[in-house]
Amino acid sequence: MSALSSCSVNGDDSSGSYEEIGVFSVTASGFTGDNGVADGLFGFEDGDCIGLFAVNDGAIEIDNLCLKAVKTDEGMAWTVSSGDTLFNSEASYYAYFPYAESLPEDVNAEATDALGFFADMIHVWEPASDQSDLHGGFRKSNLMTGSGTLSEGTLVLDMVPRMQLCVFELPGIRYRFTNTDYSLTDYSVPSRMVYSGFSPYENGTKSYYIVNPYLQNSVEGAYYSGGEETEWTFSVSDPGGCSVLEIGGGYSEIEHNLQIGDFFLADGSLMSKDTDESEVKSADVIGIVFMLDPSRIGEAEKEALGGDAHALVVSPMNSLDSYMRWYTNYDDLTFSRDESEVGLPAVLSEGNPSATFLNADSDISGYRNTHLIITERAEDVEKGYYTPFKSAVDFAQEAGGPVDGLNTTGWFFPSYGQMMDVFRAFSGCELGVDEYFYEWGDEWYWSIPGAGDFSEILNAAASKISDDRKNDLQLGEIFWTSTPVDDSRACNIGFSVDYVDCIYEYKSNGGFLRPVLAF
Repeated sequence: MSALSSCSVNGDDSSGSYEEIGVFSVTASGFTGDNGVADGLFGFEDGDCIGLFAVNDGAIEIDNLCLKAVKTDEGMAWTVSSGDTLFNSEASYYAYFPYAESLPEDVNAEATDALGFFADMIHVWEPASDQSDLHGGFRKSNLMTGSGTLSEGTLVLDMVPRMQLCVFELPGIRYRFTNTDYSLTDYSVPSRMVYSGFSPYENGTKSYYIVNPYLQNSVEGAYYSGGEETEWTFSVSDPGGCSVLEIGGGYSEIEHNLQIGDFFLADGSLMSKDTDESEVKSADVIGIVFMLDPSRIGEAEKEALGGDAHALVVSPMNSLDSYMRWYTNYDDLTFSRDESEVGLPAVLSEGNPSATFLNADSDISGYRNTHLIITERAEDVEKGYYTPFKSAVDFAQEAGGPVDGLNTTGWFFPSYGQMMDVFRAFSGCELGVDEYFYEWGDEWYWSIPGAGDFSEILNAAASKISDDRKNDLQLGEIFWTSTPVDDSRACNIGFSVDYVDCIYEYKSNGGFLRPVLAF
């Protein structure tokens, strides 16, 4: 990469060998043998700094001068840290990355190449044990050194990695969905990994870790599959090289037609709704798929998953298996609060139940609702004022999953639109403003002859799940949603035989919570 720079001075230019530099050209070579597995990880970025030395006849003329990368419209420019400098065209130039004000070891001015010049530093360089942050511990662990020449105002430096890059091909399952109703991207489920004393940078189905093979000769860990632990050891002995370790056979691919009613397991794997009951009962089922339509999955849910959501999953269990209040300030016994102050709008359209229903039904982002309260009302949440919101985000402890490391949103308090979609998914009823929709004061209900007992309909979807992993719904139960009606009330959903309703329940009253997650 070429770059314009400002300039600095060390030395006497009376010999005529000193000149200003108009262009720094600094490139970063990849690890040998990486075969593209590290593409895009190690190029220089805006704000990166390298340290520059100049040596002439065994004397150091430029000692650890900082050059900083600055992104411009033309590419990456490199500027010196201070002063106006003239550079000796007869000197040898050496550089290293990342820059440090002081080096852990002295350089060797008698050396004839960068490897020898920085040899002592290379041998004692300590990569970070926590490299989980790409722009923190990971990239800054990648010690690179290089040498260059100055000619006609251009200093060319080629930086070469001196550590070893370990790339772990993680074990797991990759689902390739065969759906024709919706276009669903592949879904990857990694096995649970444990790394002994270090944290790699994780990216999709691979993890990356930089080691100094002069200081250690192996890295170790274990993975869990089917409840069993398998240990692994990875030898390191290749400075500047890249080694790829396929752990546990890498990823296996499964073709799967994702359906409403499929089971979501604690480890993130999927099981068809048509699976034999005995197999389902023995599995760690924590949820049931109820929504595939991307137009009914909230934008906040998609953003939390990196822009793409496959489905929504509802728990077959009630959180805490008890009624809980939507909001109550137990210190002064007040029961109303304006959540619109933190971005959670009320849906009430005074005197128009149909309009209120449509407002509520268009709220399809329980994830947004939940995390607005969790973050913007954090103190009140910790005091227990917003019980279902806190219970939802802590629900993995009750449900036994999902395990850490999966690409899910985690559990959240579902919105009104999402809970209505649960009822729609398993009953087949439209539950819209139709011939079965009735206004009742400011509220509404559906009376659908022949629809059946809605508790039995929803229980049937969970019938194959082990009893210790579900709560059967009972007639007369009501479920809270995270959608507020106004300051004092929120939407809940009740059900009976041929009947579903929405009551504007006071926030201080009780209701059940069925958490939801997206994956």
